[in-house]
Amino acid sequence: MGTIKVLGQGDVKFAPDVTRVTVEIDAHHETYHGAFEAGARNTNHIKDILAEHGFDRELAKTSRFDVGMHRVRKQVKRGDWQWVAEGYQINQTFCIELEMGCPKLTALLDQIGREMVGVEIELGFAVSDTDSARRKVIEAAVKDARRKAEVMVAALGKRLGEVSSINFGVPHDNYYDGRVYDTCIGSPAPMCDAAPMDITPTDLNGCANVEVVWELL
Repeated sequence: MGTIKVLGQGDVKFAPDVTRVTVEIDAHHETYHGAFEAGARNTNHIKDILAEHGFDRELAKTSRFDVGMHRVRKQVKRGDWQWVAEGYQINQTFCIELEMGCPKLTALLDQIGREMVGVEIELGFAVSDTDSARRKVIEAAVKDARRKAEVMVAALGKRLGEVSSINFGVPHDNYYDGRVYDTCIGSPAPMCDAAPMDITPTDLNGCANVEVVWELL
Protein backbone atom coordinates (compact mmCIF):
# COMPACT_ATOMS: atom_id res chain seq x y z
CA MET A 1 0.00 0.00 0.00
CA GLY A 2 3.03 2.33 0.24
CA THR A 3 4.36 4.65 2.95
CA ILE A 4 4.35 8.31 3.84
CA LYS A 5 7.31 10.14 5.37
CA VAL A 6 6.69 13.32 7.37
CA LEU A 7 9.00 15.76 9.14
CA GLY A 8 7.55 16.94 12.45
CA GLN A 9 8.81 20.09 14.14
CA GLY A 10 8.59 20.79 17.86
CA ASP A 11 8.95 24.39 18.97
CA VAL A 12 8.15 25.03 22.62
CA LYS A 13 8.75 28.09 24.78
CA PHE A 14 9.59 27.78 28.45
CA ALA A 15 9.52 30.35 31.23
CA PRO A 16 12.91 30.28 33.00
CA ASP A 17 12.81 29.38 36.68
CA VAL A 18 16.47 29.89 37.63
CA THR A 19 18.62 33.00 37.88
CA ARG A 20 22.21 32.14 36.99
CA VAL A 21 25.07 34.40 38.06
CA THR A 22 28.38 33.73 36.29
CA VAL A 23 31.42 35.32 37.90
CA GLU A 24 34.59 35.41 35.81
CA ILE A 25 37.89 36.50 37.33
CA ASP A 26 40.90 37.40 35.21
CA ALA A 27 43.84 38.84 37.16
CA HIS A 28 47.60 39.23 36.68
CA HIS A 29 50.18 38.25 39.30
CA GLU A 30 53.96 38.32 39.35
CA THR A 31 54.47 34.68 40.32
CA TYR A 32 52.74 31.35 39.78
CA HIS A 33 52.43 30.91 43.52
CA GLY A 34 50.84 34.34 43.87
CA ALA A 35 48.30 33.58 41.14
CA PHE A 36 47.45 30.19 42.61
CA GLU A 37 47.07 31.61 46.11
CA ALA A 38 44.83 34.38 44.74
CA GLY A 39 42.63 31.72 43.15
CA ALA A 40 42.23 29.94 46.47
CA ARG A 41 41.38 33.24 48.18
CA ASN A 42 38.83 34.04 45.47
CA THR A 43 37.07 30.72 46.10
CA ASN A 44 36.83 31.34 49.83
CA HIS A 45 35.87 34.99 49.33
CA ILE A 46 32.93 34.34 47.04
CA LYS A 47 31.67 31.62 49.39
CA ASP A 48 31.99 34.02 52.31
CA ILE A 49 29.96 36.64 50.42
CA LEU A 50 27.22 34.09 49.77
CA ALA A 51 27.16 33.16 53.44
CA GLU A 52 26.90 36.85 54.45
CA HIS A 53 23.70 37.09 52.42
CA GLY A 54 22.28 33.91 53.92
CA PHE A 55 23.04 31.56 51.02
CA ASP A 56 24.67 28.14 51.12
CA ARG A 57 28.42 28.53 50.52
CA GLU A 58 28.38 25.54 48.17
CA LEU A 59 26.15 27.41 45.68
CA ALA A 60 29.39 28.76 44.15
CA LYS A 61 30.33 26.05 41.64
CA THR A 62 33.75 26.31 39.98
CA SER A 63 33.65 25.67 36.24
CA ARG A 64 37.15 26.96 35.49
CA PHE A 65 40.42 27.33 37.41
CA ASP A 66 43.37 28.08 35.15
CA VAL A 67 46.79 29.48 36.04
CA GLY A 68 49.10 30.18 33.12
CA MET A 69 51.80 32.45 31.78
CA HIS A 70 50.79 36.02 31.11
CA ARG A 71 52.23 37.13 27.77
CA VAL A 72 52.23 40.58 26.23
CA ARG A 73 53.34 41.64 22.75
CA LYS A 74 56.23 44.09 22.95
CA GLN A 75 58.53 45.82 20.52
CA VAL A 76 62.01 44.59 21.46
CA LYS A 77 63.61 46.70 18.75
CA ARG A 78 62.48 48.73 15.79
CA GLY A 79 60.19 46.60 13.61
CA ASP A 80 60.63 43.53 15.83
CA TRP A 81 57.63 42.59 17.99
CA GLN A 82 57.67 39.55 20.25
CA TRP A 83 55.49 37.89 22.84
CA VAL A 84 57.16 38.35 26.22
CA ALA A 85 56.25 36.51 29.43
CA GLU A 86 55.33 38.86 32.24
CA GLY A 87 54.16 36.94 35.27
CA TYR A 88 51.11 34.71 35.51
CA GLN A 89 47.39 34.95 34.90
CA ILE A 90 44.60 33.45 36.99
CA ASN A 91 41.35 32.72 35.15
CA GLN A 92 38.45 31.49 37.26
CA THR A 93 34.75 31.05 36.62
CA PHE A 94 32.07 30.49 39.24
CA CYS A 95 28.42 29.69 38.52
CA ILE A 96 25.75 30.49 41.11
CA GLU A 97 22.15 29.42 40.57
CA LEU A 98 19.43 31.19 42.55
CA GLU A 99 15.65 31.16 42.58
CA MET A 100 13.84 33.57 40.28
CA GLY A 101 13.05 36.92 41.85
CA CYS A 102 15.69 36.53 44.56
CA PRO A 103 15.34 39.71 46.68
CA LYS A 104 19.02 39.72 47.65
CA LEU A 105 20.33 39.58 44.08
CA THR A 106 21.16 43.31 43.74
CA ALA A 107 23.16 43.41 46.97
CA LEU A 108 24.93 40.15 46.12
CA LEU A 109 26.04 41.37 42.69
CA ASP A 110 27.18 44.66 44.16
CA GLN A 111 29.33 43.08 46.86
CA ILE A 112 30.95 40.61 44.48
CA GLY A 113 31.75 43.40 42.02
CA ARG A 114 33.18 45.72 44.66
CA GLU A 115 35.23 43.24 46.66
CA MET A 116 36.68 40.83 44.10
CA VAL A 117 39.61 41.86 41.90
CA GLY A 118 39.46 41.48 38.10
CA VAL A 119 35.83 40.35 38.10
CA GLU A 120 33.21 40.25 35.35
CA ILE A 121 29.63 39.38 36.26
CA GLU A 122 27.09 37.91 33.86
CA LEU A 123 23.46 37.53 34.85
CA GLY A 124 21.23 35.17 32.89
CA PHE A 125 18.22 32.93 33.24
CA ALA A 126 17.77 29.21 32.74
CA VAL A 127 15.36 26.28 32.86
CA SER A 128 16.30 23.99 35.72
CA ASP A 129 14.71 20.75 34.44
CA THR A 130 16.18 20.53 30.94
CA ASP A 131 15.34 16.81 30.61
CA SER A 132 11.65 17.50 31.09
CA ALA A 133 11.83 20.42 28.66
CA ARG A 134 13.45 18.25 25.99
CA ARG A 135 10.78 15.57 26.42
CA LYS A 136 8.06 18.17 25.85
CA VAL A 137 9.81 19.37 22.70
CA ILE A 138 10.10 15.83 21.32
CA GLU A 139 6.45 15.16 22.12
CA ALA A 140 5.46 18.35 20.30
CA ALA A 141 7.50 17.30 17.25
CA VAL A 142 5.88 13.85 17.09
CA LYS A 143 2.39 15.33 17.41
CA ASP A 144 3.19 17.83 14.67
CA ALA A 145 4.31 15.00 12.37
CA ARG A 146 1.08 13.10 12.99
CA ARG A 147 -1.11 16.16 12.34
CA LYS A 148 0.63 16.78 9.03
CA ALA A 149 0.40 13.12 8.05
CA GLU A 150 -3.32 12.95 8.84
CA VAL A 151 -4.03 15.98 6.64
CA MET A 152 -2.09 14.49 3.73
CA VAL A 153 -3.56 11.00 3.89
CA ALA A 154 -7.09 12.40 4.21
CA ALA A 155 -6.50 14.38 1.02
CA LEU A 156 -5.33 11.16 -0.64
CA GLY A 157 -8.32 9.19 0.63
CA LYS A 158 -6.01 6.92 2.66
CA ARG A 159 -5.52 6.06 6.33
CA LEU A 160 -2.44 5.89 8.49
CA GLY A 161 -1.20 2.42 9.34
CA GLU A 162 1.62 1.33 11.64
CA VAL A 163 4.75 3.44 12.11
CA SER A 164 7.55 1.77 10.20
CA SER A 165 10.37 4.06 11.35
CA ILE A 166 11.07 7.21 13.32
CA ASN A 167 14.26 9.26 13.43
CA PHE A 168 14.97 11.99 15.93
CA GLY A 169 17.08 14.90 14.73
CA VAL A 170 19.55 16.94 16.75
CA PRO A 171 17.65 19.30 19.08
CA HIS A 172 18.23 23.01 18.75
CA ASP A 173 17.40 23.99 22.28
CA ASN A 174 18.34 27.02 24.28
CA TYR A 175 17.56 26.62 27.94
CA TYR A 176 19.89 29.43 29.06
CA ASP A 177 19.99 33.10 28.12
CA GLY A 178 23.05 34.95 29.37
CA ARG A 179 24.36 38.50 29.33
CA VAL A 180 21.13 40.03 30.53
CA TYR A 181 23.33 41.96 32.92
CA ASP A 182 27.03 42.27 32.18
CA THR A 183 29.64 44.35 33.97
CA CYS A 184 33.42 44.28 34.14
CA ILE A 185 33.84 46.22 37.40
CA GLY A 186 31.91 46.84 40.54
CA SER A 187 30.54 50.32 41.09
CA PRO A 188 32.74 52.57 43.26
CA ALA A 189 29.66 53.44 45.36
CA PRO A 190 27.56 50.72 46.98
CA MET A 191 24.32 49.71 45.26
CA CYS A 192 22.95 48.02 48.35
CA ASP A 193 20.41 50.80 49.01
CA ALA A 194 19.12 50.64 45.44
CA ALA A 195 15.81 48.98 44.65
CA PRO A 196 16.10 45.27 43.78
CA MET A 197 16.49 44.49 40.08
CA ASP A 198 13.08 44.09 38.50
CA ILE A 199 13.86 42.05 35.38
CA THR A 200 11.30 39.99 33.52
CA PRO A 201 13.21 37.52 31.34
CA THR A 202 12.11 36.45 27.90
CA ASP A 203 10.95 32.88 27.38
CA LEU A 204 13.56 30.32 26.37
CA ASN A 205 13.08 28.23 23.27
CA GLY A 206 13.42 24.51 22.58
CA CYS A 207 13.28 23.09 19.05
CA ALA A 208 13.61 19.59 17.61
CA ASN A 209 12.74 17.64 14.45
CA VAL A 210 11.50 14.09 14.02
CA GLU A 211 11.09 12.13 10.81
CA VAL A 212 8.26 9.59 10.97
CA VAL A 213 7.34 7.01 8.32
CA TRP A 214 3.87 5.42 8.34
CA GLU A 215 2.47 2.61 6.28
CA LEU A 216 -0.59 3.61 4.24
CA LEU A 217 -3.90 1.77 4.41
